[in-house]
Amino acid sequence: MASLQKIKSKGINYYSIVECRRINGKPTPVTIAYLGSIENILNMLNNSNNVSSDVNFKSYSYGAVYALWKIAQKHHIIKYLDSSFPKQTRNGLSRGKTLLLASIYRAIYPGSKNEFSERISETSLSSIAKFDPGKTTSQHFWSQMDGIEEKMLYGAEDKIAEHILGYYNITPDKLALDYTNYFTYIDSNNKRSEIVERGHNKQKRDDLRQFSLGLITTKELAIPLCSYVYEGNLSDVSAFPRYLDLFRKRISHYTDATDITLIYDNGSVSKKNLEELKTEESKYHYVCAFSLNSCKELLDIPVNGYTPVRICGDKDILCYRTTKDIWGGKKECILIYSEDLYIGQYKGLMVSIEKKKQELQKLKEQLRNPKSRISKKASSIDARIKKMISGNFGESIFEINKTGIRIIKDIDFTVNYDVVEELCYKHYGKRLIITDQFSWTTEEILEAYWGQSNIENIFKDSKNSHHFSVQPQFHWTDSKIRVHTFCCLMGLLLTSLLKKELADAGIKMENKKIIDVLSGIREVYILTPDKKAKNDFGVQKRLEQMSPIQEKVWSVLEKNVFSKEK
Repeated sequence: MASLQKIKSKGINYYSIVECRRINGKPTPVTIAYLGSIENILNMLNNSNNVSSDVNFKSYSYGAVYALWKIAQKHHIIKYLDSSFPKQTRNGLSRGKTLLLASIYRAIYPGSKNEFSERISETSLSSIAKFDPGKTTSQHFWSQMDGIEEKMLYGAEDKIAEHILGYYNITPDKLALDYTNYFTYIDSNNKRSEIVERGHNKQKRDDLRQFSLGLITTKELAIPLCSYVYEGNLSDVSAFPRYLDLFRKRISHYTDATDITLIYDNGSVSKKNLEELKTEESKYHYVCAFSLNSCKELLDIPVNGYTPVRICGDKDILCYRTTKDIWGGKKECILIYSEDLYIGQYKGLMVSIEKKKQELQKLKEQLRNPKSRISKKASSIDARIKKMISGNFGESIFEINKTGIRIIKDIDFTVNYDVVEELCYKHYGKRLIITDQFSWTTEEILEAYWGQSNIENIFKDSKNSHHFSVQPQFHWTDSKIRVHTFCCLMGLLLTSLLKKELADAGIKMENKKIIDVLSGIREVYILTPDKKAKNDFGVQKRLEQMSPIQEKVWSVLEKNVFSKEK
């Protein structure tokens, strides 16, 4: 059922007609028509008598598909795709154009290829890109995806990266590296995929098979330069040398930069992997997180010895800088203290203590119960207690007294909160960053590491159920899983380019927000019996009245991305 929605902007109320629809099982408001302010609604009512009863209206979601299509045209995406894949045209569409359509579709709605025709028919994409949505069936996409090999995807990605870096004059001297994985519903008995395996899933679905994605992006703009789809049971530290070797071979295709610094988290850190960065052919610098368990003496440095450093213009970081010998070589070390991290870790510790107390109390009641069937031997009870309090400093925090020698009849336990306070002060809220960039200032090192959040945001977008998501994916062969993931990353890349254009004009907006705002811009088709009013397509077309934020975004993109002809 449709309803009236009011949005207040700069003291003025704007109205839209929205309808609640289920998208991925969740009720989501979808804008049917934008009405504008009260004055606009009154004008519409006053002019309603002048509208012929024979006039029919039909509106389509326009802004997002148009913007994504035009940014792809601006950067010649179809040309780079077609030149990388074997030539094949189906239903008037080349492989490159088909994959671009799939990328735009995943950006606005991550649904199956079966739904493509239905969903795209609700937008203006078919008239913009000039294709028949009725012919773009799932079989059409499968046929166009067939025969595209992994090295061809690498070639396409490299060509696009070279163009984007040159167009925006970006030097890839600081690159972020990270990994994630995506669970699938591929059956355990399906052996057609070698990369889908069981492993530690970052969405807590260890019960399902998964594949992993490694990604290197530029610090600026977060352009996906080098993606790597690989086995889901391979750990980050094991994937690192394989991925690094692939990256070394590919980066020479689109840049001659030699002074490159890789930025990554401690999941990829090992002595061997740090050595892998230095070869005779190419030597890479690094800025990475490092486990404080390997440098416990740094924990003894009191927080009041840290000094504040301002990064990114408005962010103050408490840190302590020193040089240490780690794994046989000098490393520049920066300790970081975060109050938010401290609070989070402290809350986690309190939850852990409470859970351990409940388990110990249950054991105490069992020991006191003469009907209890648990073994009361000292060795057995000691083993139980050790297991209960293990982790999160439990052995240091809990003081346990046992009644009995060979047979334990009872236990008493207390929590030493003075020890808790000392341990929290020493261990919590601290992180360690190491680098071999000894000449960099502390600000430069911290800003480089903070750029890691850009790639983490890409992974968050790639798991957004409303836009961009790699899931759901309904492919069960390695080649098609790779092509599917490529299309999802392409949709993210196109949106990131729109984000860059808006940011250069002073509009800061996240990828999801950009698609949401643009999707609300609709194109109205007016069918009228007046033949003189008809254009070549037999209808009048115009955009609905936009909200203030839509007008602001549209005017920037119209100036910098869209052609003069609509």
